Amino acid sequence: MLAVVLAAFVCAAPAYAQGSASTGSIAGIIADASGAPIARAAVRATNLDVGQSWTAVSDADGRFRLLALPLGRYRVAADAPGFESASRELTLALGQTLDVPLTLAVAGVSEAVTVSAAPPLVDVVRTETAQSVSLHEVRDLPLNGRNYLDLALLTPGVSRTNTGTPQRFAETSAVPGTGISISSQRNLNNAFVVDGLSANDDAAGLAGTFYSQEVIREFNVISSGAEAQFGRASSGFIDIVTQSGTNDVHGAAYGFFRDAALDARNPLSRRTEPLSQQQWGATYGGPLRRDRTFLFTNVESTRNRRTGLITIDPAAADAINARMFGVTGERPIATGAFPTGFTTLNVFARVDHAWSAATRSYARYSAYHVTSPNARNVGGLNTITRGSVLDNLDQTAAFSLTSTIGATLLHELRGQATRSRLDAPVNDERGPAINVAGVANMGTATFSPTARALDVYEMADTLTIQRGRHLVKTGADVLLNRVAVTFPGAIAGVYTFGSLDDFLAGRYVTYQQAFGDPRQFQSNPNVGLFAQDEWRLTSTVTINAGVRYDLQGLPDPIRTDANNLSPRAGLAWAPGDHRTVVRASAGLFFDRLPLRATSNALQRDGVRYRVAVLPGDDPRAPAFPDRLAAFPDGLLTSINSIDPGIQDASSRQVAVAVERAVGGDASLEVGYQHVTGRGLIMSRNVNVPTLTAAEAERLGVPNLGRPDSRLANDVRYESIGRSSYDALSVSGTWRRGAGSLRLSYTLSRALDDAGNFFFSQPQDAGDVHADWGPSDNDQRHRLTVSGSLQTPDRLAPIWRDWQVSGMFSAASALPFNVVTGVDDNHDTNVNDRPAGVGRNSERAFGFATLDVRVARSVRFAGIETEFMADVFNVLNRSNLTLPNGVFGTGTTPLPSFGRATAAMDPRQIQLGVRVAF
Repeated sequence: MLAVVLAAFVCAAPAYAQGSASTGSIAGIIADASGAPIARAAVRATNLDVGQSWTAVSDADGRFRLLALPLGRYRVAADAPGFESASRELTLALGQTLDVPLTLAVAGVSEAVTVSAAPPLVDVVRTETAQSVSLHEVRDLPLNGRNYLDLALLTPGVSRTNTGTPQRFAETSAVPGTGISISSQRNLNNAFVVDGLSANDDAAGLAGTFYSQEVIREFNVISSGAEAQFGRASSGFIDIVTQSGTNDVHGAAYGFFRDAALDARNPLSRRTEPLSQQQWGATYGGPLRRDRTFLFTNVESTRNRRTGLITIDPAAADAINARMFGVTGERPIATGAFPTGFTTLNVFARVDHAWSAATRSYARYSAYHVTSPNARNVGGLNTITRGSVLDNLDQTAAFSLTSTIGATLLHELRGQATRSRLDAPVNDERGPAINVAGVANMGTATFSPTARALDVYEMADTLTIQRGRHLVKTGADVLLNRVAVTFPGAIAGVYTFGSLDDFLAGRYVTYQQAFGDPRQFQSNPNVGLFAQDEWRLTSTVTINAGVRYDLQGLPDPIRTDANNLSPRAGLAWAPGDHRTVVRASAGLFFDRLPLRATSNALQRDGVRYRVAVLPGDDPRAPAFPDRLAAFPDGLLTSINSIDPGIQDASSRQVAVAVERAVGGDASLEVGYQHVTGRGLIMSRNVNVPTLTAAEAERLGVPNLGRPDSRLANDVRYESIGRSSYDALSVSGTWRRGAGSLRLSYTLSRALDDAGNFFFSQPQDAGDVHADWGPSDNDQRHRLTVSGSLQTPDRLAPIWRDWQVSGMFSAASALPFNVVTGVDDNHDTNVNDRPAGVGRNSERAFGFATLDVRVARSVRFAGIETEFMADVFNVLNRSNLTLPNGVFGTGTTPLPSFGRATAAMDPRQIQLGVRVAF
């Protein structure tokens, strides 16, 4: 199969994708005053930032196209014998193909014409559903934590992933803010691309590293219909371009400061939680050799000291302390504030060089180091002992070489090497772990890896050919992951209690303990091949058609999924004056398998690593809170496994949108999107008991009648989940001078049976699809409004150079699952719902926040000093996270049911200063 596909790509007619992962294109028609095309006109596009030029010659239809241009300000000029020259000035953004028609007057009739213009309001070539976040938005909007990825939330169909906790760092990842859901899908179904290269942590399925806000030039969020050059994701793509130097020498030193004295009270504790944060940084950019070689650098450090909140009921904490204190030597269970925070250091350097008019390259290096105490799993109903530390260092070196061969051929070569080392030691190294359903979770952390070592190597090669009305792009991408995961799991023992009374009496539901090697290494090669043809059928119609093939090599005994061939198609129709464009796209998208799943299955095979699971009434079970000295004789082990024929998850995406330019400075878009997910990876116990202990003893059936009598539980990863998403969105942009506005509203419905986490298990392992219901990320209504406004120069000096910017977000409540807190169906998994209650049948709390920045610039002797005040959650709204979903076993809910266990930040104020030259 692979050989056939490779041969097809080698022999294929040239095909092209309309944009690029890190550049843009300029195209147009050269015509005379009557509209007749002018052939053989010389076209020159000069980048005004770096002084470099690209040339083309118009064809018999007057058409020209300049490919893979760096982003920035351009002057596009055209000349032809017997005509006066004409030119336009404009700005090229990421992924754009700007349509720039130029009209030449007959020589001697009029003078040469130069027109300065912003980019066209409507991109008449783009077929995918995507929105760009511009440089001025990255620079000017207030960001809590200065995480540029939060700006993705301004685009339609994008929301925060419902993790049920406000913790900053996701499991096994040191990158903040990767809880981004596109089209209400899992966050691990997204792909991040930086300068045309993968920026994913394939072990966790999340973003691979973190950059300072100062490093980001702009980025695109592609939510549907991505072209064939984008792969290895079944949801959406976040395509990022980093800053580069120019001919202008520029630099800045900046600082941002926050303190609890400026903050409001936590809505749950009703007190102002301690917080002290300082962010310092500096940037420099300029020419090393004018018009040829350019440097951009950034260094930034953050020191954050704050508290989180434990919301265990004080009476329950007292009861637990009375039961535990003096028995295990554990610190008394506390409720209220706990210390946390983080310290980060970011380093970035990029050098761009033009070897000739036809060849240019860049090389960059980045490093990201972060440390954080109580980084994960603390807060809400989790005590400090349940948490872990974070210590992570990511380093990446990357390069690109772009060559123009003749007038119609472009070659791009990119590569990178990444070394990432993450340590997450637990706070309580002795254990055991103790879970009291709906009351408290204490003792050691057992459900997250304590270390992850990842090395990534990637090479990507693409070839672009222009032939008449066709632009054809073909390419290959080879990526190798080498990853080692350390996951002790239940080695320290885990006790699960159904209620506080059971805990006080020492009557636990289950006990589990692991024995064996906690480390697992694997090598994971990936190959991607694609071909794409963009066909300008007429001046008003563009057709995109492409195909992509992805292959992910996985260790034995997993068979390689070798049939991931994904066709893509798109249409853009811009009738009449090109101020309205209708877009439609459809395609098949394949994901990569998270390496955490394969690591778990390979490690926990029942030989190198064994897990003992005992019901509380088993005579071999330890007396609480003791641990087993060895694996019990005669006890069958529980394992994790993976379906050898597991398939990569996929989605079928269909979208249609209409965009209209309104006036000369605004645009409005209405769109519909549908996503169907298939083969989502899930965990399922395929060796569930079929009899109770009493029934098995009475019938003389061994091992509780499990299908495989040689094993206890067999929790297997399978590609059996489904999802469905439908959304109607309305978005608009406005920009005039120094003012801008962006609006986005999404009405959506998301259903699935898989849950947000691939290791979540269904209530009934024998009927997975009975869990079909609202997705964890099903947020029906979401509205965002952002913008900025600067005072005009015509005002008195005291009122000049003021800028006000802000972001408002509002969203309806997320769903939450209601459970009894005990194993009602005796499948050894404590996730059962009350009778007749569907999955995610209840709704939590709505969300709304307004963030505002007020800034003033002062210029003196060539130095500009900007003073900033950011106010986050201006209205001090109480934004609560998911409530306690444990209903209990009776007809009356437990007192804690439905109560919020954590809250997002109250009103906070940040002061900043930037000195720039």
